[in-house]
Amino acid sequence: MGSGLFEKAIAYAQSAPSAKSLPPELADLSPREREVLCLIANGASNREIAQSLYISERTVKNHVTSILSQLNLRDRTQAAMFASTFLSLLNDLEPPKPQ
Repeated sequence: MGSGLFEKAIAYAQSAPSAKSLPPELADLSPREREVLCLIANGASNREIAQSLYISERTVKNHVTSILSQLNLRDRTQAAMFASTFLSLLNDLEPPKPQ
């Protein structure tokens, strides 16, 4: 990773709970991109993400490409590892889903 995001994730994991906040790179993602990132962190495939969000797999791929670019990550594995560190905060940013 180029910009030290992984180092930020490690520092986050070691910080006190009251000091935890999203790095600006994650906060700058769109709500849909954060939603896709959360699903990636939970191990969902593009097909599962598409079905869950009622969008096409191509749209999911576009979101994943955008996420990787914005976070300066190489692949979805890095995205999943990085996002899992911030998963609870990412989930807090998402509006509750209707049931």
